[in-house]
Amino acid sequence: MRHRAQSRSNSESGFWLIELGYYTYTYSVLADAAEEGVRYSIVHTGGDVAGTKTTVANFVATAPASASNSISTTVTFPDGGSADPPNRVRVAVTYTYVPFLSSFINTTTMKTYAEGRRVVQ
Repeated sequence: MRHRAQSRSNSESGFWLIELGYYTYTYSVLADAAEEGVRYSIVHTGGDVAGTKTTVANFVATAPASASNSISTTVTFPDGGSADPPNRVRVAVTYTYVPFLSSFINTTTMKTYAEGRRVVQ
């Protein structure tokens, strides 16, 4: 009987490890997308907000487990209304994470947030 309980515990741990890996991957994609959005905003004079949001969505869409339909992207310029030097650019990407193994693991959704910031020089 103890062997079965141990086996079940090991398989549950395996599910959690898979889920943690998937969550980490999702966060990594969002963080990279935010950084890509910052780069786009800096390169395109004045900080093209619509183009930046499209760039972020396109970057997320290239990921194998795409979350592009449910991301929210915010582009701000904390020092003024544009990405002209020496202003800062901030791109925030928010996503409601739904567990990959939701049929095996009972857990709620989680808000996932990644942000990229740079000073335009």
